[in-house]
Amino acid sequence: MSPKQQLNQILEGGFDSVVDTGVRAFTVESLAKRLAMSKKTIYKFFPTKENLIRSIMQFVFTQIDGAFNKVMVDEPNPAVQFIKIMETIAKFAGRVPVDKIAELKSLHPEIWKEIESFRLSHQDDFYTILHDAQERGLARDDINMRATSIIYINIINSTFQPEFFLKNDLPIRETIRGFVKIVARGIFTNKGMKAIKEHYEQN
Repeated sequence: MSPKQQLNQILEGGFDSVVDTGVRAFTVESLAKRLAMSKKTIYKFFPTKENLIRSIMQFVFTQIDGAFNKVMVDEPNPAVQFIKIMETIAKFAGRVPVDKIAELKSLHPEIWKEIESFRLSHQDDFYTILHDAQERGLARDDINMRATSIIYINIINSTFQPEFFLKNDLPIRETIRGFVKIVARGIFTNKGMKAIKEHYEQN
């Protein structure tokens, strides 16, 4: 196995392990056992547990970015792009139990800040999608899409915190999907909503 393959195996297995046990119980020893790999091999790539956890999160970011870019390339309709991208985010977020997310934020606040920065980094991408939808008559023409994209991302960042889901006993994936549907009805025209409806009917 090449070093790159080993690295990917560690990061993939590490994410699965964090999902299962949370970061508090996560150890290099348990991961090594899970992967049938020596601790020495893991330490060769990641000298500390925090470094490994940060790299696992960066690995997830890369996966989300890849899915994001694939939607932008494969889906021609910007209204449907908006929905598909949010479904991708909901899918990744929904994999991790909310108590495990809260644990990550509590134990590793610096890593949590990186997660928030990652969310904000896609503000321009959402603006591109919404502006394109507006140009094609799929979104309302009386909305400032630059301001909308800024507000949208910041609402997600400030509201969708682990404490919010725990306090209100809400499932992450379904809550994000519901929020997106509400926002979509306020942004897109009948033409845009028709395309979104057809997407849901086909999936």
